[in-house]
Amino acid sequence: GPSTWATGLAPAHLVWEGRGWQVRSDRDKFVIFLDVKHFSPEDLTVKVQEDFVEIHGKHNERQDDHGYISREFHRRYRLPSNVDQSALSCSLSADGMLTFSGPKVQSGLDAGHSERAIPVSREEKPSSAPSS
Repeated sequence: GPSTWATGLAPAHLVWEGRGWQVRSDRDKFVIFLDVKHFSPEDLTVKVQEDFVEIHGKHNERQDDHGYISREFHRRYRLPSNVDQSALSCSLSADGMLTFSGPKVQSGLDAGHSERAIPVSREEKPSSAPSS
């Protein structure tokens, strides 16, 4: 419904919500909050492929109040093109909230290209120095 949309915020700030999840995208960062309280860290896999982040959780049968239950979920979110994919982070809080976030690169910079060293190759034979 309309209440899902955050009102009174800068237009650069968007919020999408569903049952047990929320995505926030503003000028500086992109954040996914996901309620994964039924899963332990080893039950979860988070991977980025192209412009999508995939979050997968699965645990085998465990006993709860009503018997045995196994759970699995699979979520896929599109990353904004200006998220710096080299600086993504993911954390799991004590109360079972998974937070996946990535800073956004300010316009004018290329997103996702982290600084890298360029090796200097050496020629084997010395270049012929001009004879004086």
